[in-house]
Amino acid sequence: MNLASTDNYNDNNFRVGSRVQIQPEFLDNNCQHLALSYGEIKKIQGTQISVLLDKQDNKAYKPHIVHIPTSWVTLVGASFEVEQEQQISNNTDELVFSQPSVNIDPEFKNLILPLSDEEKSILEANLTKSGCLYPLLVWKGTGILLDGHNRYELCQKLQIPYKIEEVEIESRAAAICWIVNNQLGRRNITPEAASYLRGKRYLNLKGNREDNLKQNLPNGKNCRSMESDSEQDLPNGNVCRSMESDDEDLPYNDLITLDVAKELAEEYKVGERSIRNDANYAQAVDTLASTQGDSLKDSILNRTVKLPKKEILELAELTSTKGKEHVQKRLDEKLKKPDIVEQIKNKKRVPNPHHVGEVCRIISKGNPDLKPVAGAWCIVTQVNPHSCGIKTWKMDFPAVKPENLEITYGVCEQKAAENCDRILKLFQKVREDYEPAYMAILEVLSKVPDPSNFTRRQEQLLTILEQEYKL
Repeated sequence: MNLASTDNYNDNNFRVGSRVQIQPEFLDNNCQHLALSYGEIKKIQGTQISVLLDKQDNKAYKPHIVHIPTSWVTLVGASFEVEQEQQISNNTDELVFSQPSVNIDPEFKNLILPLSDEEKSILEANLTKSGCLYPLLVWKGTGILLDGHNRYELCQKLQIPYKIEEVEIESRAAAICWIVNNQLGRRNITPEAASYLRGKRYLNLKGNREDNLKQNLPNGKNCRSMESDSEQDLPNGNVCRSMESDDEDLPYNDLITLDVAKELAEEYKVGERSIRNDANYAQAVDTLASTQGDSLKDSILNRTVKLPKKEILELAELTSTKGKEHVQKRLDEKLKKPDIVEQIKNKKRVPNPHHVGEVCRIISKGNPDLKPVAGAWCIVTQVNPHSCGIKTWKMDFPAVKPENLEITYGVCEQKAAENCDRILKLFQKVREDYEPAYMAILEVLSKVPDPSNFTRRQEQLLTILEQEYKL
């Protein structure tokens, strides 16, 4: 973008978030379409600013960011008076701006999936370049952050302004449901993270229903979920019963069903057992996080550390029985164990024992494609790390395993290669007018013990056939 320059500029008037207008007298003919455009300053770097242009019906462009000198714009509206009142610290170059109030709920934050180092670096680069383009979502009336925890953390660190948008939610359980479903909608979510989120929602929903039932039961009778009990003791699913007396039988109509697992299974299109397993998995991950740190939980959910669910459940159980130190030792042993793929990569390869020009006998065991030439001798034409290319009396094979080739010792390789070419040329001629007797002779010659030293009669037969086809 070619724009004219001017020195008419006062840097004390501009702040991140200021509203500005591009002045037409500073633009050349190619950039006149930006004249009088309004926008918001997203970044200030020296005498350069990044401005997010507003969408305007009379402008032939979509909202986008332009990088221009501060001298090409002027502050507009009430923004100018507000900017004049703001102060810049005398000791630092840090920009001061007023941000909307945001509250962080630890339980809600625990449901936010961690970013990998690469994802976090990309997000930080995008925020630095373009600003926070999308508002942070908060629970209306509470200011509790629902979505945008990673952006909020980076905006605070980089002092990038952000906007908030309120979401109407009726209860804390509904807020957790909203966060879980929002996180499950991420494109790059791992199976471990999805299982963890479903389990957390199950545990939350199950606990809230039990609390509500306790409050609503007459005579203050306690109520608990029967989902953990054996299925044969439950009529028509999971029920909630009075715990005041085990002998007291409530009428069936008074039994309160707590089929949380079924409800979530239908919502997420998985089995009820999967939902309960997800809950156990979520509890196990949280147990490890409480003793080994949140970094382990993040590594498990984004697959930086690959631990099967069975091992995570075992480690969580060991936390209560053996203690933190024992679990840490087991973790160190498991994480130091090399991955099977790495073991294969690092395994010392056995060199291919064959070489180009070598004469071998074909063994068809384990390779049905070699049956038509089983027992015949061949010439190695190519040697690969794990295979060989070979030439036989009737066809070529580009990749044959070394174990399908038996070395023939004491053979003159040059003479064997010449005889192989002679038989191959005859085979191509004989195949055209197919003479069974001639084909049988060629097949016998392809299996002689020493292809470099035919007997007198074998040489005579080969010569007669060559004269027959004028080769």
